[in-house]
This record gives sequence, structure tokens and C-alpha cells, in this order.
Amino acid sequence: MGSKPYSIHNDRVDKVNEPIGPISLLPDILAPSLDVIFVGAAPSPTAARIGHYYAGRGNRFWTLLHQAGFTPRLLDATEDHQVLQYGIGLTAVFTDRISTMNSLLPTPSRDEIADLERRIIACAPRFVCYNGKDVCRMCTGMSNPLWGEMSEPIGGSRRYVVPSSSGRADRWGMERLQLFIELRELVHAGGSSDK
Repeated sequence: MGSKPYSIHNDRVDKVNEPIGPISLLPDILAPSLDVIFVGAAPSPTAARIGHYYAGRGNRFWTLLHQAGFTPRLLDATEDHQVLQYGIGLTAVFTDRISTMNSLLPTPSRDEIADLERRIIACAPRFVCYNGKDVCRMCTGMSNPLWGEMSEPIGGSRRYVVPSSSGRADRWGMERLQLFIELRELVHAGGSSDK
């Protein structure tokens, strides 16, 4: 029995993985000269419903940030705007779609990637971190990116890839945490912007 996936946003029922319209479900949390901007694929139904990044019950993003030393305490998804004070920004490839699984998302258009790159370059972060290889593939077209630091920058920003913070990627366990720690050490080695 095949039912269509949906989610509720602002009292509307929207198809998952379909464009919502000319609105952003989660606006960018960005500022100039950040230490790192984390790039996700698209808001989860929970994140879109409550209006905060990485709000899904199984998402480990906030725990990983804290365990890696990016934040002095464990932040809740509802405190996502506070990341700016720690030199962190948040954005997504698709801000107008809800996704339950990145593999169901379409390939971003050249215009969508150009827009994402424009937003990132305008902020001039020290690092851009793709939250998962699938996000990196969407943004770069690379078929099999490696974990860790990438050789080519975007603008003047170094690029880095970590395993997705989704609960579906829990098999990466300590390796995922180690990559978050390595990124924090690279940021720290260059001197933090101390926002």
C-alpha cells in the first residue's frame, strides 16, 4: 500500500522532496568571516515544521558540535542561531524542499549550486564543511569524495567533508566524531574568529 510521503508546514500539507514554492523553509544562518559554514542537503520534516536546523530526533549534529569542541555546551536545535557566536554558519543546498532521504532529492541545477556558492563566497568563511558525501556530491559533482579536507577551495575557503550527522549514518560512530574533531583542530590551528 503506497502512500505519498508528506509533512505539515504552516498548516499546509506538502510533498516531501518537492519544491514548496518561493519561500525558504529554513533561512541561512550566516555572517561574514565565520570559521566554518556547515552545508546540509535540505530540511527534514521536523526541522521544517519547527523552523530550526538539524531538529530531527535522530540527528546527531548538535551533539557532534559539542563533543568536537565547537561549542562549550550542548545546544538544542531551537538555539541554532546561537552558532554564529561560535563562528559557525548553517545553510542547505535546497532551502525550499523537505527531505526524508537525500538520495530522493533531485540533482541541484547549475543555478541552485551557483546561488549556494554565491552565498558562501559572500560570507568568506575559513572552511566550508559538507555534512555528508551526498551533500558534497550535490555541490561538487564529484562521484566519490573522500572524508576530510578537500584539495580545492571554494573562493578563499577550505573545504571539508564529514559523514552525515543523520542517525542513518550512525555506523560511522567514532570515525564521524574524529572527523568533526579534526575539523575543529584545523579551525583552531589557524586561530578562531571568536565570534
